[in-house]
Amino acid sequence: MIAILTVLAAFPLGWFVRNRVAGFLVFGLLMAHLYTFQTAVLVMEWVNGADAAFAQTPSDALLDVAWGYLVMTSLIHAAGLGLVALGQRLRARRDATRGTAQLAPAA
Repeated sequence: MIAILTVLAAFPLGWFVRNRVAGFLVFGLLMAHLYTFQTAVLVMEWVNGADAAFAQTPSDALLDVAWGYLVMTSLIHAAGLGLVALGQRLRARRDATRGTAQLAPAA
């Protein structure tokens, strides 16, 4: 789910949100919300007897899976932040070449 969000939303979010911090913040909030939803779905399936997400393994092997999941989700999140930044950079370049860049406010 979080990979789908990253692919579908990160670049357009960077393109349409001009403020860099706001773009990163919105993407981070979307990721946090969806990550929580994804975790809840997996836990509910596990409670109902599914063991695809939480296999019956010794605790050491489960810890290795948890670290791998942390690394993978962190890489997906980093890629999404990169796509947000890329969208913002390409939008700024397009605006600069068209002469539609925002003017700085008068002092």
